[in-house]
Amino acid sequence: MRIIAGFLFVAVASVSLAPSSQDFRSRYGEPDVERFTARPGIAVTVEYGSDRLVCEALIEPPNSIIYAGQTSALMRPGTVTEILEEIAPSSERGMELGRSTTSMGCNESQSVEYENATIVRATHNCLPLMPEREMHATVAFKRDICRRSK
Repeated sequence: MRIIAGFLFVAVASVSLAPSSQDFRSRYGEPDVERFTARPGIAVTVEYGSDRLVCEALIEPPNSIIYAGQTSALMRPGTVTEILEEIAPSSERGMELGRSTTSMGCNESQSVEYENATIVRATHNCLPLMPEREMHATVAFKRDICRRSK
């Protein structure tokens, strides 16, 4: 009986040691960064401006916030394109102003600058090409409030 009571005490104590989302909000206010599950195996981390609208978004396979040296999984480019369209629809990006590509070994980074946003996509392109080859993508919105927040 003592073993069961001890186990229950430890279980209740360990649950109460971890603060909740509401505990953090009460103590520190609303978050300026949040992470969401956009699709299975794909996380979207967003940083807000003081107006609570998104300034930057990062699309990547979810990783622990404590770095453990693990390599990330890769994502399908079509799925990343869908998520980019949800975050920054083509109709709202404005005219394309320029693009650049940087390659180093198997990795390639493509940046496309629009009137209202900049989108950067990083891919792993070694042969054999797998359907999952996108490492991460970012969207940075060009709003005055986002530049002041930095």
